[in-house]
Amino acid sequence: MSTQFGREVLVDLCVQREYLDRGSKNRCANADDIAGNIKHLMAFARLGKCPVLSCVDTAYPPISNNRNGAFKPRRGVPDSRKPAYGLVHHKTVIESDDRPCVPLDVFDHHQQVVLSKVHQDPFTNPKLDRLLTELPVSRFVVFGLPTETSIRILVLGLLRRNRSVALIEDACGFWSEAEAAMVMRQLHVKGCEILTADAYVRAATVGFNSRVRRHFGDRSVA
Repeated sequence: MSTQFGREVLVDLCVQREYLDRGSKNRCANADDIAGNIKHLMAFARLGKCPVLSCVDTAYPPISNNRNGAFKPRRGVPDSRKPAYGLVHHKTVIESDDRPCVPLDVFDHHQQVVLSKVHQDPFTNPKLDRLLTELPVSRFVVFGLPTETSIRILVLGLLRRNRSVALIEDACGFWSEAEAAMVMRQLHVKGCEILTADAYVRAATVGFNSRVRRHFGDRSVA
């Protein structure tokens, strides 16, 4: 696995068809605004061989409308819930259980790791908790949804673990715009860097080879 990305890991939270696809009854309020930016980030990850840590809701109902943390199981493996643009070719799915055992060199063998969660708090998956806490990376770059709950919990948890975090604001979904804006302000005050997808990709491609720079120079999402 290439390390030219500066040992950063993209963290995509709940980038799923039922939250982003048109016609879905659980679609987030700003799906049209963020879908293109998520595609842009994932295109960058594929071309630059940047590792992606993905977390998928595997329970009902959508966490934006469920404040008590109670969920009902969904059927299907976690990666089947993601849109095609949210996946890379060299991926692995790690099923959730109550054990933290997961190899910290998993990105030496796979570009994308897909895990599941059954609570609005991503850290309730012990394997995801271990990776977020112990992976030897310089920074986690977070995007996905919902901003009001799981994104907020994830970023604050990483900051409490003294991890460096950047949040891609225009690739984060919400159901309440006012609440999401308040969360963004809180996370910025706590020490999270707030970026746009375009600004992040442009900065991250500095030092990449000319093919990568040309591809993203016109903001391609192919």
